[in-house]
Amino acid sequence: MQLNIVIWDLYPERIAQIDKNLHVALRNLGLKGTITSNSEPPSLFRANMYNRVPALEIEGNFWICKSSTPSVEDCTQLLNKICNTPINQHSSLLSEKEK
Repeated sequence: MQLNIVIWDLYPERIAQIDKNLHVALRNLGLKGTITSNSEPPSLFRANMYNRVPALEIEGNFWICKSSTPSVEDCTQLLNKICNTPINQHSSLLSEKEK
């Protein structure tokens, strides 16, 4: 399975750490994916994400990060749930803030 992942955030250092953690999680699970980032304030405002960063967009679904920088374990758990859950059940994986 090839995943498309976008890191939505304003801070380059945090984007770099999340990117690294996601790559390790993908490797640990034997998955492939493309990771990009979106840090442009106008784009974040249009998507109503400016005050919700950091967030991950995975295959068009958004997950608000409960901690400021999700760990490798957090990323691994999320990716494992996404890859083992039918797409119509993804909303149950959203943080309480997003519901």
